[in-house]
Amino acid sequence: MGSLSAVEMILDYLQKQNRPYSATDISANLHNAVTKANAVKLLKELSDNGDLVVCISGKQVVYHTPQDPDDFASPEEIAAMKTLVEVMKERTSTLKAELKSLQVTLQNLRSMPTADDLKSEVGTLQREVTDLRSRLEPLRSGDVKPISAEEKQKVQMEAKKMQGLWIARKRWSKEFFEAVADGLGGDVNLKDLKVSYTHPFIV
Repeated sequence: MGSLSAVEMILDYLQKQNRPYSATDISANLHNAVTKANAVKLLKELSDNGDLVVCISGKQVVYHTPQDPDDFASPEEIAAMKTLVEVMKERTSTLKAELKSLQVTLQNLRSMPTADDLKSEVGTLQREVTDLRSRLEPLRSGDVKPISAEEKQKVQMEAKKMQGLWIARKRWSKEFFEAVADGLGGDVNLKDLKVSYTHPFIV
């Protein structure tokens, strides 16, 4: 019974894999459910009975299930399969392009601000608008009177007058310090006295 079970396991495995294997590989792939020694014996018996085909290449001996000629595809079937392969390749390329486009879209969506970010920004803008409105309210209510042309001209004339006085005082102070310097023998430098003639109206 054990031998029959081992035979069934070997035949089932080789039929499912549909490729040649050695006794060592079969035993290992079946997780030693069939020992190597038993696999060697059973494989030889199966090949002798015609249930398996043995292929010998040097010291390498492998076994596989017999191939039914009816299982081979016809030229028409092969051509159809080739066409199907090309269609699948083209479809795969299209899907890859779509996937790349979707990944870019997803990345762009992730970089966009979230709803919470937008709510926070809207709140900040609303506070700024409220602040600006409160600052503009006195102007709209007329509490702050604009400067008239006469007042502006008056201020400009006053500034011009002050500028003239500054120029005159600059000249007087310069003459004074030059006179002092001459009295001290001309060794006094105005910079040493930290005297500045920078125009106070130049900003």
